[in-house]
Amino acid sequence: MLTTLSSRETAVLVQIMQDLTRIGDGPELRSRVGERLLDLLKADYFASYVWSAETASDTGRVSINMNSANLAAYESYYQYRDPITQNLRRRRRATHVNEILSQKDLAKTEFFNDFLARDGLCHGMNFHAHEGAAHIGDIRIWRSRNRDTFDRRDIEILEAIGQAYANALRSIRAFERQLNAADPNRRIEDWAARFGLTARETDVVRLAVCGHRDAEIAESLGISVTTVRTHLGNVFQKSGIVGRATLAAEINGIRLN
Repeated sequence: MLTTLSSRETAVLVQIMQDLTRIGDGPELRSRVGERLLDLLKADYFASYVWSAETASDTGRVSINMNSANLAAYESYYQYRDPITQNLRRRRRATHVNEILSQKDLAKTEFFNDFLARDGLCHGMNFHAHEGAAHIGDIRIWRSRNRDTFDRRDIEILEAIGQAYANALRSIRAFERQLNAADPNRRIEDWAARFGLTARETDVVRLAVCGHRDAEIAESLGISVTTVRTHLGNVFQKSGIVGRATLAAEINGIRLN
């Protein structure tokens, strides 16, 4: 494939590969790769999400040349009526949208007419990166209706870049896990953010997982024992966890038999 690239395309590809080794932040990496791909593949629109199995929804939006209000409508409504992305996500390789649904049939859908076409998106292809079962970031790249659709060469280029992109995202996640393991406070904060805990609930969790009793937590935070127990109850309800031992094990990544 590389022998078919022009000198300009080769230069952009080198820039992408450099970004993949230099950028250590997932959203920034997805954004930079998106910018380069629009140039390399002569495309018009880019979006990237991370699929959350916990919420069964797309999260962590990164986009280029797309209307924020339209994307907000996607996140609140159209993603649940999306006839293509779930199947594209399963592919784990660069895939033309029309491999999932013909352009003729896609053009008949609400998803196309009320979401894609509103921003001018017409011809698309995706790459979805995974780490095991976890989805860690996708590439959704589109051309407008006044351009030709993507061809096999474009798919091959996206596949080659996508595999390197997936490896870079896995490396970033591994580094973040190392940071979390080395910093208990960050680990607790990340866990609290995952379940939408308040600042005070997070404070209670931080002390509880260190083995402090309710009275000790109350004294440390200047609140009543009853309030401590109310906060713990809220934490258990939001996280679905029951008991302090399970809470501590969950945060520390320990499995209890």
